[in-house]
Amino acid sequence: MAVGAILAAGIALAATLGLSADLTAAHPERSVGHTVSGHDRVQADPARSYTRARSERRTRQLPSVGESPADTLPFPPNPADRATRPGEVPSLYADGLPCSTGCRPYGAEVGWPLAPFHAQHPIRAGLNELRADSLHVGVDIQARDGSAVYAVQPGVARVLAPSGPNARVQVGNYIYWHITPRVWTGEPVIPFKTVLGTVMAGYGHIAFSELGAGGQYVNPLRPGGTVLEPYLDRAPPVIGAPSVAAGGQVIVAAYDPQTYVRRTTYLTPVLAPAAIAYRLYDTHGTAVTPLEWALRGTHLLSYLERSLIYAPGARAPGYACFATQPVCVPDWIYRVAGGLAPPLPPRLATGRYRLTVYAWGWADNKTALDTTVTMTATGWRPIGRFPTVLLHVPGYFSQTELFPPIRSGGVGHTPAQAAPVEPVPATSPPAPAARSPATPSGGAAMPPSTTPPSTSPPPSRPNPGAASRSTN
Repeated sequence: MAVGAILAAGIALAATLGLSADLTAAHPERSVGHTVSGHDRVQADPARSYTRARSERRTRQLPSVGESPADTLPFPPNPADRATRPGEVPSLYADGLPCSTGCRPYGAEVGWPLAPFHAQHPIRAGLNELRADSLHVGVDIQARDGSAVYAVQPGVARVLAPSGPNARVQVGNYIYWHITPRVWTGEPVIPFKTVLGTVMAGYGHIAFSELGAGGQYVNPLRPGGTVLEPYLDRAPPVIGAPSVAAGGQVIVAAYDPQTYVRRTTYLTPVLAPAAIAYRLYDTHGTAVTPLEWALRGTHLLSYLERSLIYAPGARAPGYACFATQPVCVPDWIYRVAGGLAPPLPPRLATGRYRLTVYAWGWADNKTALDTTVTMTATGWRPIGRFPTVLLHVPGYFSQTELFPPIRSGGVGHTPAQAAPVEPVPATSPPAPAARSPATPSGGAAMPPSTTPPSTSPPPSRPNPGAASRSTN
């Protein structure tokens, strides 16, 4: 009896300690001896409590996808989504453009700019995500405020902005944003040893940009060229039900859940898909159109094209959300047909067709969604709620009438799509590519600037009807 009672008491104690450890890991501010800061106390306000209650209701309503928790999803997983068939669509990265793959900068070392260097870190945003006054120029890596940030390439530090929301340091081909610098311009830097700075208070991440040999922004997650390894993501994108207009314009909501999710002061959010495309088939399964790319994010796209890529309602959660809320949910809505990609063909025999929308993640995971669409004597039969504003704005056939840049009313908290600075490695320069996208000025890269102009002309993008539109 006594032995049994002792064992039972021991088991109960172990369970209690395990629960306490779980709570401490999820909420470090509750650990013994931790002083609750003003930033932590935001969690206790009524608005925050309402947000948490709403998130808990979402958790009960939605299943998780990959490792992305239910309360981070913009909408439930679509049971109609399917995996692509072998050979149905090409790799996101097989567009034939320079440095879509490979082109790792000279001397760059594999690893992350945060400790531990050779373990994966959560990503909070990718290239080309819509911002108030730019398309995102790199990837956001989730981190706690005050974390030390290290270089991944040897070279000489260049403090491009010592303070402010876009404080940043460049070493070689890489720019590290939202850090408080601890180096000075001209200081030699050793990868994974020299501390470039620390994550700025309230930011909870660093933005990590990479420059090509000509000074243009490139995708830091491209296969064969990225230093951000290990990087694993097995979760395919999720595509919502499309809306179709009589003129053949199509919009769709989509998101890319993640396999690697962590909680700092917030949960790792879902990402925007890296690419969106469509193809139209007849009832026999024969392709009526080529694969039409609405977005192919192997390179930084022009901010002037944002209204051709994104549909009304598309938005990132924003700095304020991540700074104050435990869960931030984006809304990514795309102009699948009628933006960068042409509308569905207007002159087809009446009858039913199969519209297949495709989405790619940064790890080249793919998803397809098949929808039956009908051509009538007066055009395509409408499906869902198509925004009427898109019927009166520039589209595929009027791309020269793009929206003017929007100037943000407040202080920006994301890297502006400014002219990048040509990389200057400490040793030998990177081998030049055979052809690279133009720099923002259309010629040589601009000299360093301590205040990035948020409306500088972005890099040019190849014609969507040429190399980036594929027929396979």
